[in-house]
Amino acid sequence: MQNEIYHEYLEECKQEQVPVVLTAAEVMDILGVGKNTVYRLLNSGRLRGVRVGRSWRISMDSLNEFIP
Repeated sequence: MQNEIYHEYLEECKQEQVPVVLTAAEVMDILGVGKNTVYRLLNSGRLRGVRVGRSWRISMDSLNEFIP
């Protein structure tokens, strides 16, 4: 019984700790800016993101830090 409760607790923790990750297109919609602006912000480091292959991924935390 305790093992079951423990596994349920672990599943809840995993779901709470998964960060929301956005694409550059989603960030464009949220900020209301164009594609070139988002890529300029990412390449300059003003907006933190991670390259995955040829595309960018931006965490919601990074976006919240960028938005004043």
